[in-house]
Amino acid sequence: MKAGDVTLREARIDDAAFAADLETAVRPDDPQDPVIYEDYWRNPEANWKVERFIGEIDGMRVAYAHQRHHLWETPERYGGVTGDLVPSHRTATRIDALLAAMEDRSRADGTQTFTSWAWENDDLRVGALAKRGYREKRRQRFWELDLVANRSKLEAMAADSRKKMREQRITVLTIDRDDDPEKFAKLWRMSNEAEQDIPTTEPYVEGAFEDFMKWMRSPGLRGDRIWIARDGDAILGVSMLSYPPKRGVVQTDWTGVARAGRGKGIAHGQRQPERADPAHQRHHGVPAAQGRDSVHAGRVARAVLSYQPTRNRCGPSGSRTSRS
Repeated sequence: MKAGDVTLREARIDDAAFAADLETAVRPDDPQDPVIYEDYWRNPEANWKVERFIGEIDGMRVAYAHQRHHLWETPERYGGVTGDLVPSHRTATRIDALLAAMEDRSRADGTQTFTSWAWENDDLRVGALAKRGYREKRRQRFWELDLVANRSKLEAMAADSRKKMREQRITVLTIDRDDDPEKFAKLWRMSNEAEQDIPTTEPYVEGAFEDFMKWMRSPGLRGDRIWIARDGDAILGVSMLSYPPKRGVVQTDWTGVARAGRGKGIAHGQRQPERADPAHQRHHGVPAAQGRDSVHAGRVARAVLSYQPTRNRCGPSGSRTSRS
């Protein structure tokens, strides 16, 4: 398959590291971990179709592209498309050709509306998407926190949060210390409930339990870095950190609170232990000054802890109909 002067072939598992390397080369301040990429490629989600392609010029790998969409059960048929190249071969014309190729594949599956994401400071990609008729619909914000500079504040806030949780008879512990045999099933149901209330452009589709467990077993997650909030038998909240095995920044992988737990300070309370442990991050080979949150950095935390905005991600940078 051709995309301009780029020849596309189906990606193999051993191409996952190249895809992570490409994304890292394009955005060095947001390094992607090849171990996590390979695990994700090896464990496809049950309710999704994903097609991945590697682009070559003169036999050399220079591009990565994919199209993905739910196995639709709703009238609205959204499909995500993307494509990018190594910096030495990255041009607006080639990005446009990769997007066009992925749109063709997605349209053939029945997609009615294409979506794609871009960093707001990536003028080349934003311009290519706009030229194809994509328009910004949603924006995701990212923040960074210097864990070393804020350590004393973090420890004080953690102690205060634990006190407030105890007063409400809510227990915060890591999931490896929880002996409930149904804990992951409960966490899956709670996470699905919390996800339903996240603003979204595409229709919400509930994740399958088998996919949830693939996520829980993924190489960036550890049982002693997944905090849950319990009220008796119920799990009311979760917050987890992801530690890239090979390269990258420690990030908040997911924070969610059940509807029954909202207004109790759980989201803030269960995240204080993770923020207050820079020594653990050093132990795992990640600089303690690197801690990244996306939209989860609440207003109070930002004011007290001096979260610094990094950059925003725009998207779906297109809601472009498949007929256009």
